Amino acid sequence: MRNGDTPLMEADQFAAYIERRLSLYDDVLEVRERRGSSLIVHARGHEVTVSLDRFYRAYARDPARLDAIVQTMVSMLTRDIPARDRGDFAVLREHLFPMLKPISLLVFVRDRRLPMLVYRPFLADLIITYVVDEPQSVAYINEQHLDQWGVSERDIHEAALRNLRRRTDERVPYAMIGEDEQRLFIFNSNDGYDATRLLLTDILADWAQRVRGQLVIGIPNRDFLIALGDENPDILRSVAAQIQIDAVQRDYGLTDRLFTLVGGQIREYEMA
Repeated sequence: MRNGDTPLMEADQFAAYIERRLSLYDDVLEVRERRGSSLIVHARGHEVTVSLDRFYRAYARDPARLDAIVQTMVSMLTRDIPARDRGDFAVLREHLFPMLKPISLLVFVRDRRLPMLVYRPFLADLIITYVVDEPQSVAYINEQHLDQWGVSERDIHEAALRNLRRRTDERVPYAMIGEDEQRLFIFNSNDGYDATRLLLTDILADWAQRVRGQLVIGIPNRDFLIALGDENPDILRSVAAQIQIDAVQRDYGLTDRLFTLVGGQIREYEMA
């Protein structure tokens, strides 16, 4: 059997594929073992045995719904809201967000023969990926979604950035600590997008007017962004040293590189 030019997977191929797909949800799921047509999954503090038989039957009936089937499984495991159909872009548009990730994620995806993610190169060995945000998990947007939706990477990027700006305005205030050369600006909401708020250059431009010297930004891990002025080199070196430690030791580490704002654009910052 074929779905267009794509051969229909056999049951064991489907099980291996699902195991690889679930590995992308490592922030909420961990596949411990595959036993025939069942997966042993650690999710939300519990070990769950998932029989893939009914999911395979659903796939065999309609292979084009493979992504929706995966999302249904993730939703079941995380007690999430029902997954939205991947063809329903009009609804999904409001739930798209950008997420900074290490470029090594692309190697991970390629090695597991998963659909290639939609991404945009960034700086410091980072990329901008795009996700559908749900209460307990995220689903990465891949190239197959673009084909299904008939949209471009630029469409996804613009919608995701707009949603991030709206959520930040509505729900995620930044903290301002200290005065003058000791002033720090921090995002630390733990909503999964704190580091990605580096992309909100209008906010950074406002901060740049309120610090001494040039604005310097660090994003050591997914859930932390810190910014300060570089007028006092001792303070800057101290913050930079902590960023180096956190980038290695904290969960969801990103980079120990520093960034700045030049002409409204994010650039890497070089220590003097």
